[in-house]
Amino acid sequence: MAESSPKIESLAIIGLSFKFPQGMETAESLWEGLATSRSAWSSFPESRLNFDGVYDPDSSRLNSFPLKGAHFVEGDLSAFDAPFFTIGPNEAAEIDPQSRILLEVTYRALENAGIPVKRVANSNTSVYTGSFGDDYKSFSTKDPQFGGQYSASSVSANMLANRISWYFDLRGESINMDTACSSTLVAFHTACQRLRNNESEMAIVAGSNLFFSPDMAMSLNNQNFLSPDGRCWSFDEKANGYGRGEGFGVLIVKRLSDALENNDTIRAVIRATGTNQDGRTPGIVQPSRSSQEQLIRDLYEKAGLDMSQTRYVEAHGTGTPVGGKSKRCYETNNTNAMGQIL
Repeated sequence: MAESSPKIESLAIIGLSFKFPQGMETAESLWEGLATSRSAWSSFPESRLNFDGVYDPDSSRLNSFPLKGAHFVEGDLSAFDAPFFTIGPNEAAEIDPQSRILLEVTYRALENAGIPVKRVANSNTSVYTGSFGDDYKSFSTKDPQFGGQYSASSVSANMLANRISWYFDLRGESINMDTACSSTLVAFHTACQRLRNNESEMAIVAGSNLFFSPDMAMSLNNQNFLSPDGRCWSFDEKANGYGRGEGFGVLIVKRLSDALENNDTIRAVIRATGTNQDGRTPGIVQPSRSSQEQLIRDLYEKAGLDMSQTRYVEAHGTGTPVGGKSKRCYETNNTNAMGQIL
């Protein structure tokens, strides 16, 4: 396909911040970790869960917990500067750590974009978060006496986005997305759509996950989603499931024309985004290669880009026997979504 004029407006990422495992909290440390293929896996910290009380090496048994480790962010998750974020100590103690950390990472993302907090206050800035993990809620509500004064607004997933909007006094749309593994990607696409429709002047997109409770891991293992050793072997014959991980990421997004006019630092240009569904596959959790292929083709056409110019492809990379096959991109004659197209 020859390059043509784009059919949709380009957007720009003007700020970013993140908190990933093994201390990868700056662009330099993340790049170093990726460039050296450094594994972020580790055994379970004592602060997360009672490993000896839940570990069961028999992964074939229903509701077993065969994981020996995962990928964890560093630091004390209970540490939080509540007065800085104008939150009282009693309320702060009940808030899901995901929400507390997202406030901190969002603040740093705005700093990275060179945008003072006072400038975004009262602005038509939308917030979209992606998260389908409710480990803290599952963990904390097991005790019927846990509920405090703020329990209704402390552990609900909808507050991940809304607490950001509240603290920074943002007046745009504020939604948490739960589409399982694609939650933050769908949040990102929704933010881009709102910007292209001129319904927001800026968007904050965030994703988060913490690993507190064995409950979700047990349910995932029941359907053979998880790797028993807690590691992903993407595009490898050893692929036996995916490894769970923690992390936080925040992007600040604007229309490219606005970013240029305001002399913002442009970290990346977004030419097109999109989502679709696999339809009726052999099983509800099985992907469709043809559906993924069609989405990629549609997006390249919308963006007016020539597929032959693609130099880098980032895949989901779950490392599951089924999912991995639809994402291999080694050679163009592979029968899969990426290989068929690129």
